[in-house]
Amino acid sequence: MAEAAIPEAPEAQREVRLPLALAGLLLVLGMLGVIGPAWGYGLFLVATLLLISGGILLSIFLLSRAFDSDRLQNGFAAAFTAGAWTYVLAVSALAGFFVHETIEQRMELKWVIFGPAALIAIVVLDWGLYRVLVQTNKPTWQRYRHVISRDRLEPAALRTTFIDEVVLHRSLMRVSSFRWLRHQLILWGFATMFVVEVLAVFLREAVPAFGLPDVWRTPGHPLRLAFDFAFDFTGLMILVGCALALVFRLRAHGTPEQKFTDTPSAVFLLLVVVTGFVVEGMRIAGSPDDPYGAASPIGQLFASTLGDPTNGSRVATDAIWLFHALAACAFIAYVPLKRLVHSCATPLGRLMSSQRSMLAAKKDHALRGLLSRRSDV
Repeated sequence: MAEAAIPEAPEAQREVRLPLALAGLLLVLGMLGVIGPAWGYGLFLVATLLLISGGILLSIFLLSRAFDSDRLQNGFAAAFTAGAWTYVLAVSALAGFFVHETIEQRMELKWVIFGPAALIAIVVLDWGLYRVLVQTNKPTWQRYRHVISRDRLEPAALRTTFIDEVVLHRSLMRVSSFRWLRHQLILWGFATMFVVEVLAVFLREAVPAFGLPDVWRTPGHPLRLAFDFAFDFTGLMILVGCALALVFRLRAHGTPEQKFTDTPSAVFLLLVVVTGFVVEGMRIAGSPDDPYGAASPIGQLFASTLGDPTNGSRVATDAIWLFHALAACAFIAYVPLKRLVHSCATPLGRLMSSQRSMLAAKKDHALRGLLSRRSDV
């Protein structure tokens, strides 16, 4: 009897299997010590460049009439897909390397705990944002995709809305200057700190892994001073924003404006920022001659209240650092699960609402569908 033919795997499955197999291979090679951290950081750099390129092509597609539409669409789709998979490869390679370092007992306990926590937080963040921003809107996209085209786009309206509502939030400013200030401080403070942290990790870890000079650990290097000041400044933005959020919660208690408060998120983020300043203050207090302390005035303020941490236990110091690090990871994972995700979803809704021609076509399609169903009755 002839064997039954095995059905060919769908194209989508084949496209997924190859990068997943490659990710698994990099994970194993890293765990065996065959590849070093330069592989992971190099792939991370490539992924970042691909995603930035995709963002640039998408911006050209949406905000202008320049260049061929099909080529731009194929370009940003390919760049985003390649960037996402390269990002997965980078995480796999780095995870394998850090597992190998842990097995070889070259990792401190706090890093052994922090590493998996950071990985879980990143996965939860990525999946949560994908679920809320992409998966949830897929049915709408598939239903109305035939009325969504570049020919119907209004680039001028998109550009104006992007500046007014995504960057400046002028509608919120007209409603309440207090809420606008609170929102801007938290949003842009957190977003900027996140970008600064990614750049700092690359400068601190990736640059030495590539065999380049370690400027992060060069005493008094201006780049390190700039990063320390950036962390201090963005942390202060978030600290003030969270304090204003709590003040607003007290003012709005029992009023209709209470629905615009998010006390758990404000308290959570405030805890992360305050413990971060405590850790920074302990570092400065323990190294009074450290040249980097001059770039951290808020850290200096905390250091002056903490005294000399060298009188305490190293275990207690590491415990406070680990508490802050785990709290930061938990907050990153918390973002797509609660109201904070609206900071990403609301701007997309405002941008879509600016496209009157496309919305009119969508409304017309919906009305035609209702009328055709009524005529069939």
